[in-house]
Amino acid sequence: DLDAISRGEREWVPVLDSFWGPFRKQVDEKSQVSRREATQARVLGVEPKTGKEVSVRMGRYGPFAQIGTGEDEDKPKFARLLPEQRIDSITLDEALALFQLPRELGETPDGEKVVANVGRFGPYVRYGDKFVSITDGDPYTITRDQALKLIEEKRQADATRVIQDFRGSGIQILRGRYGPYITNGQKNARMPKGREPESLTVEECEKLIAEAPEKKSRRRTGGRKK
Repeated sequence: DLDAISRGEREWVPVLDSFWGPFRKQVDEKSQVSRREATQARVLGVEPKTGKEVSVRMGRYGPFAQIGTGEDEDKPKFARLLPEQRIDSITLDEALALFQLPRELGETPDGEKVVANVGRFGPYVRYGDKFVSITDGDPYTITRDQALKLIEEKRQADATRVIQDFRGSGIQILRGRYGPYITNGQKNARMPKGREPESLTVEECEKLIAEAPEKKSRRRTGGRKK
């Protein structure tokens, strides 16, 4: 239709009226939808142990499953859906499985509590106040021995991560994903070409960090200025 208007074959007012009339009516109808209707849950069934309602819905931070309702005496339980799960296709069994987390797996030989869970960045094992990602495994089935293996691998990686530590200066040379780099915790600097990280002095590192660009802020600005 717009092509026909551009060629002078049709008048533009009737064409736009034919679109905006029905569209405006649809917008008006949708604007009357209540908040309760917009956040209506999909009920999957009941939890066998308690008989409480199991549902899924969209929340502020994404889709989640819920056991119980606001009318129950006890507060409802919540669990975030996995990235591959969808509100319109998740089953009752799949939703109930989400409430198996966090799973306590026992303790490390040092007495640190070991827990498997899923977080914002995927599945992980927590030991004490430290974390290690589960890159090849399932937080619902991972065993204590498998978790301890991941923990030991991370400890070894952390132990060899520091190449040089200039005590008192706050500067370190670390092994990173893309090779060695220099950091003071606030800025990072690249290794100079042709130099081994073990050969750098603290003075050279200070100069490289001073010349390095500032980290870009990830914060987004607010609305447009008026």
